[in-house]
Formats: sequence, C-alpha cells, structure tokens
Amino acid sequence: MKSDLLFYVVSARKWPSLTIEGHFVPEELKEKGKISLVEPQQVNTYLNEHFSGRKNLFLLIIDITRMEKRPKKQDGHFILEHSIPVDAILDKIRLDSSKEGFFDIQIEQN
Repeated sequence: MKSDLLFYVVSARKWPSLTIEGHFVPEELKEKGKISLVEPQQVNTYLNEHFSGRKNLFLLIIDITRMEKRPKKQDGHFILEHSIPVDAILDKIRLDSSKEGFFDIQIEQN
C-alpha cells in the first residue's frame, strides 16, 4: 500500500520563523529552490546522515493529499518546489539524538 505521508526535519527553534501566512517555507526552499521530503522507511537513514548528534528537532508529518501541488519522485526522493501548506502538516514530533548521536525512529504504517 502506498503511503500518503512524507516527512521533513527542521530545527524546533527555527520552526516559528519558517511558518509564514499559512505556509511552511524552510531554508532549503529559499536556498535551493526545492524541498526534499522522505518516505517513512527513509526517516532513520535521513536523520542519521544529515542530523547526527543534533537535538531539539521537529519531525514533520506531511499528508500529501492535503497539498494542491504535490511533490514529484526524483532520484529516490520526493522533491517539492513550493512551500508546504501548514494544513498539510499533520503533526510535528520533537526529536533528540541518543547520547551516541544517533536516531532510531519506528514508524508503523497501516
């Protein structure tokens, strides 16, 4: 079964300043013109490759069915060239790496 949920990681401290007029506009979009979103099975790898040792992060759970402009799959990742409507963000879960600097997140899919 295909999941309609994708994930994004952002600094919890920066979150308020990146939410503008009902849209989440991450620095990645401003700098690169695109946002890379990950599927549930990629979350641990993504966290450990890009955020090892980090604390005070939010894992955003994004429902792509709530988005007018959907991300496109490209080179194994989902790419979005627009901001994310806040209404499409179902939840944000606060994360800290372990003492060893790693993440081990379990995501169950129904």
